[in-house]
Amino acid sequence: SEDQADKLASMLADKPYGDDKRPIESPEKLARTTISLPESLLRQCEDLALNNKRNGIEPKNVSALVRAALEGYLNK
Repeated sequence: SEDQADKLASMLADKPYGDDKRPIESPEKLARTTISLPESLLRQCEDLALNNKRNGIEPKNVSALVRAALEGYLNK
């Protein structure tokens, strides 16, 4: 049904659909960089990001995961 399709789309998407909209934030501008990681560490990061995305929790991608780790390290 259409309702089931909407529920599935909302569950699979990064953002909610319909009335459940997140407030728009104006984050600091992001700058692109390149880092080198051991393959095993990158795989762990990718697996964690994918699991977070499936469970609807942050961080949902490797970039966000690395940002969170760096912020935690720098704020010690």
